[in-house]
Amino acid sequence: MKHPKTGKRAFSLLLAAALLAALSVPAYPAGDIKGAKSYTITNPYQTVDWDTWGAYKANLHTHSTASDGRADFNEMIEAHYAAGYDILGMTDHGVVNRGWNIQPQPVPLVSFMSYLNPPHPLTDERLAEITAGVGRGGRGMTDVPFGIELNALSMKLTHVNGFFADYGQNILGRENDFETPIAGVDALGGVTFINHPGYWLGSRNHPENAGNPKTIAFFTDLFRKYPSCLGIEAVVEEDGATLYDRVFWDCLLRSTIPYGRNVWGFADGDTHAVKDIGVAFEMFMMPENTVQNVRTAMENGTFFACSRNARLELGADFKAQGDCPLVTRVTVDETRDQISLEGQDYTEIQWIADGKVIATGATIDLNAYEDDIGCYVRAQLLGPGGICWTQAFVTDDGTLAPPAEPEVDWFTQRLNDLLFDLMSTRLFVLFELIFRQVA
Repeated sequence: MKHPKTGKRAFSLLLAAALLAALSVPAYPAGDIKGAKSYTITNPYQTVDWDTWGAYKANLHTHSTASDGRADFNEMIEAHYAAGYDILGMTDHGVVNRGWNIQPQPVPLVSFMSYLNPPHPLTDERLAEITAGVGRGGRGMTDVPFGIELNALSMKLTHVNGFFADYGQNILGRENDFETPIAGVDALGGVTFINHPGYWLGSRNHPENAGNPKTIAFFTDLFRKYPSCLGIEAVVEEDGATLYDRVFWDCLLRSTIPYGRNVWGFADGDTHAVKDIGVAFEMFMMPENTVQNVRTAMENGTFFACSRNARLELGADFKAQGDCPLVTRVTVDETRDQISLEGQDYTEIQWIADGKVIATGATIDLNAYEDDIGCYVRAQLLGPGGICWTQAFVTDDGTLAPPAEPEVDWFTQRLNDLLFDLMSTRLFVLFELIFRQVA
């Protein structure tokens, strides 16, 4: 028989051991890496039902002989339909698309191709067939209403795409003026995004322009002022002049997100010829292919930007083979501060923060990269067929707040405005372009 004191002593030791064991058990699953921060993650794909929603291929930047394209209006529509597109925005320069079965209205000077090959609409019967998906198993193609590329005669290619608002017909635009077309579409309830910023930035030959603080502040003000301006084209065509536009995108995200404003990345063909169809496109995640769902996806960022070319990420000599990579599921676990992706046709997933690749793999644990993460992370899937970019996931560690507004005195502001107006005149821009060519 055990002595009573011995039994009490043994019980006390067991109780102490149990308490120590309880204290030593981590408050998170074994194997997780935890740091000092706890993140609130804003997932742009939160509304997507990955089990029931479909992925729909889109091109939101398309030209025909109604402006400077090489294919007839109806031919360009037919070619995208034959290529398997689900969503198409016809966006001729200065010409509003009022329906695929309605004759486009060419604009003098801008629509020079219409003199050689006048644009023709679809017949009512053919429009009904394309909408119904005849010949494609009922998978119709949706017309994004009132598509137009604004600032038609801008020599510096200050171009903006507008949709869902009958605005811009025969308005030729002004150099360096993004705000007027954005405000015009906004006033009529439409949406816009900024086209191929690399052309205006001149960043192909001057990469430093993509991160110029004054330029970033200029665009940050626009995005803060107009929520209907949804983002920028992160790539167009074969990524010639736009190769630093992802750098520009990252700089914008770093600047706009602290103000509560995400900026979506679009990818479009800027298609002028049938042979160029398919070089860059979006994949929209939607419950079904309707005009309203297209608009909702554009506004919410529930789409992926895809390209067969990405000169910085894939190399200038990359030749795409096979299908482009695509994300098929996004999972956010705020308890673990993790974001996970599933996908297809990819060989590597890279995670970007503040313009740098900080991690690889299907899952990123934010706590393992706290020193590298600012206010967002985004992912890119690389594969033999090209690249797929996600939108940015906002990562708030509790310190996310807009910076203090810089104070600018009245005289300096007026002088800056005067200089900007001077530099935005066509005569100044013409001399600037001639000087650059001579230099």
